[in-house]
Amino acid sequence: MPETIDRRARIAAIGKAFSVLELFGPESPDLRITDIASRADMSRSSAQRLVHTLLKCGWLHRDASGTLLSLSHRAVDPAFVYLSCNPIMDLVMPFVVELNARTALNCDLWLRDGLDLVTLARIPSPASSLALAPVGSRTSLTSSTRGRALLSCLSRQRLNEILPELALNPGDERERLLKDIASEHEAGYAIGDETGSGSGKVIAAAFLGADGEPLGVLSLSGVLDAAISHEAAGLLRQTANTINGLRISATPTVATFYPGSHVTWAVSQTEDDPLEIASVTKALHLLQFFHPGAPLLTLTELSKKTGFPIPTVQRIVDTFIDLGYLVRQDKNRAYHISIRSLDLLYRFQMSSNLVRSVWPRLIRFREECGLRCSFCILDGTEIVHLLHVQSRPHPDYRTAHPGRRFLAASSSGGRAMLSWLPDEEIRKILDDSMIDPFTAHTVTDRDAIFADIKCASARGVAFTDRQSVRDEVNVAAAVRGPDGRPIGAIVVSAPARTWTIDRLEKEVVPSLLSHSRSGDFS
Repeated sequence: MPETIDRRARIAAIGKAFSVLELFGPESPDLRITDIASRADMSRSSAQRLVHTLLKCGWLHRDASGTLLSLSHRAVDPAFVYLSCNPIMDLVMPFVVELNARTALNCDLWLRDGLDLVTLARIPSPASSLALAPVGSRTSLTSSTRGRALLSCLSRQRLNEILPELALNPGDERERLLKDIASEHEAGYAIGDETGSGSGKVIAAAFLGADGEPLGVLSLSGVLDAAISHEAAGLLRQTANTINGLRISATPTVATFYPGSHVTWAVSQTEDDPLEIASVTKALHLLQFFHPGAPLLTLTELSKKTGFPIPTVQRIVDTFIDLGYLVRQDKNRAYHISIRSLDLLYRFQMSSNLVRSVWPRLIRFREECGLRCSFCILDGTEIVHLLHVQSRPHPDYRTAHPGRRFLAASSSGGRAMLSWLPDEEIRKILDDSMIDPFTAHTVTDRDAIFADIKCASARGVAFTDRQSVRDEVNVAAAVRGPDGRPIGAIVVSAPARTWTIDRLEKEVVPSLLSHSRSGDFS
């Protein structure tokens, strides 16, 4: 049951700030302040103060003209924490990768959220559409093959309890759904044609959690004939049964694999800024302290980390629970980021022209090299991964969830982007960086890093050998904007046991340079 929040404890300004963030999306990637005021039904002065605060905290971005606003990559950070600490990702994603390899179909992982299913990941097929398949997209339980697959795994009692909530028309629609669910329960999977949605034929099977209730859904999609459908359905059903035996809990856990940087931005200390809304600034500051190494935090811990009094923390947390972005775990009275955070990730990905233009290049590049391909941007002393396309299966499954951060100085993507900056700017970023030895191979000497960055400038790519991740070698090439400055970098990651820098240079770099330099990335 959702926690009941005293509405008097909710901080209205935080709710209004997130209502502004939720205005952005595929249909409205860029908005003006007048648009925000109109759509959010607030005065222009209120919209101006909220926008000013969100810009100051880095959650909104203003274009060069100074008039158009868009979601910033900072809005992705909570989703990264959710994905990194969800045990489903570690336990189920290797099966999704294997299904992709065995069927050559799009393989999606969905998790239930109330009456919806939400995508946690997609492994695209070699022949898949080059259109972006974003994390965080939603489908209702009644409007898709995937939803019916989950409904077909509910007990008769649970199904009868949930039916009144599904808003079905009485009569034929309800009877047709119940008939479909009954046959799909018998088959162990659901199958349907969703060509209109761009998915083609879809085959889906639910998997159960530790409590025996349907927790999520695996789906295969693409162009399928009868023979392929039958074989794929058998593999899918077998995989779902195997996952059922794992007895997975969706309770967040400390990430088992979390190298990299975690820079915390200080709360604004500007007391003479009449436009800043302090409660919103404090709320966004508090969210930073949830990270893969600390996904569950109590009020006392949040108070110590933020420096805010416990009553202030309580009100902020209660507001986030009411908005759906935090969840309380009663067992240890701690709080964690919720699946709702994926909504902002979805909105960011679908409203970013840069993300949408890079995605098809990553798909094509992954098909050429077979390795994990990512796209990252520079954010101060760190890089932030915005996209990734998973490699072909290998024993050590690993991925870079959107929002994952690494120190720029220790990553190939960071060094590739730094190589296009003026020397004084490179030195400033290196001086500001806390360069910790993430692995036994991490170079911490700033002069040596600077020399490697200059070398990357001459050859057009940057390599790292187990610098940030102990068993990975990486190569990256910067993508530059019209002014010559880097707007991002394409990164290729390979297992160190079978790949070397020499091999990457011979087999990957020519194609990498071609993809990073061709076309318009704006």
